Amino acid sequence: MEKFLDLRKLDGAALFSLRKRVVRLKEKGYSGKDIARRLRIRENRVSEIWQAWLEAGIEGLRPGAAGRKAGESALIPPAAERDIRRTMIARTPDLLKMPYSLWTRQIACDFIRREYGIRLPLRSMTNYFRKWGFACVAPAKSESFLGAPEFRRFMEEGFPAIVRRAASENVGIYWFSETWIPKELRQEGKGQEVSGQKSDGHESGKSARRIRMVAAVTARGTARFTFVEGRLSQEKCIALMGRLIRYADRKVFFIAADTKAFRGKKTMAWLKGREDSIEVFYYPAPRR
Repeated sequence: MEKFLDLRKLDGAALFSLRKRVVRLKEKGYSGKDIARRLRIRENRVSEIWQAWLEAGIEGLRPGAAGRKAGESALIPPAAERDIRRTMIARTPDLLKMPYSLWTRQIACDFIRREYGIRLPLRSMTNYFRKWGFACVAPAKSESFLGAPEFRRFMEEGFPAIVRRAASENVGIYWFSETWIPKELRQEGKGQEVSGQKSDGHESGKSARRIRMVAAVTARGTARFTFVEGRLSQEKCIALMGRLIRYADRKVFFIAADTKAFRGKKTMAWLKGREDSIEVFYYPAPRR
């Protein structure tokens, strides 16, 4: 029979440290079951710690931190919260008469202040993004990618040259990243368009209603993102890259997996002639 840590016997500093480890592992993509096994705590404790982080950030992890009932003392009223996240999934900022083509934390804050009169600090916006499942990690920061030999080889042999070129040419580096939106949020948004685009009619089954967040992420974790429905097609990749460079103040180096979506004929034809605005680099696609 597996022995679990008795969290009641940990002092405040040790308990705080443990909770932060749970959050770090969760953000790296580990499942609750994997984290529980690694840290020798019960899986339901992992869920409780993660929920406390989503609700209150670092303060929710401190021993003795008071919890709150759902919606109590929230910065955004629950009804407005639902409307905001549905709007972000269904529309890009430019469709809401804002001079931007992709969402960021700051742009979301600006939209909320304009529409609801609520001023949010960026840290609070980050907590809401986590709560809503709006979180993408650059492959260079993901343990699941770094654990693959082919990707590590790219980071050791190919990536340093990209960084040197970017520095010498004053170019911004972005990584493609994606994540599925949680099931409960998909159900809440049922029947709506996604990012102003209707389904192309070629998708069926479970994938047709699945919504994913697609993002261009910097090494520091700044994400510019939108949402797409179903499979990741060449057209959707082109739309993301087009929006990324639309308001860019300098050329972009975009790093993505070597897949048909980014290497297909349509994508390559779109990239041709845009070399002054964007250049795509490829790492070996992860094995399924």
